[in-house]
Amino acid sequence: MKKRSTILAVYLFSMIGIFIWLGIIFLAPYLRYHNSGWNVLFYSILSPVCHQIPSRSFFLFGYPLAVCGRCLGIYFGFIIGTLMYPLVKGLSNTTFPKTKTFILFSLPIIFDTLGNFLRIWMTPNLPRFIIGFLWGLIFPFYFIPGITDFFLTSVIKKRNRSDKHLEIET
Repeated sequence: MKKRSTILAVYLFSMIGIFIWLGIIFLAPYLRYHNSGWNVLFYSILSPVCHQIPSRSFFLFGYPLAVCGRCLGIYFGFIIGTLMYPLVKGLSNTTFPKTKTFILFSLPIIFDTLGNFLRIWMTPNLPRFIIGFLWGLIFPFYFIPGITDFFLTSVIKKRNRSDKHLEIET
């Protein structure tokens, strides 16, 4: 599998995945509003990745979304970052941004999360969303090259194993 086709596949699956993920987030309160038992499934799917505390969540149809404001920001940032990825990096470049960039974008979310966890302050939902959005925005620039590299490395290892197997047989 060629590098460009691999990164394109990873990119497209990432887009599909984030749209499905956001759909689950918004479907949960919609289904709850309409008294559908399916809402429990949608909230449950996201409960391992988010605390789902209602006071830290945005509401839709009178019910909290399936994730908190910070997580929602991360996912919206991820989708915008993924949309920007081909414009910024192209679909053949799999280099990672500098580690300094990741640290710089991660500091606000680390600082805010620690402050809330230690009960020093309680950040309202909109700033939580913005902080999450900023972190989510850069995440695709690490995620897409990382997953692409994983698949390319796996393919190379499989080819090497099959080549060695063929050498042994001949």
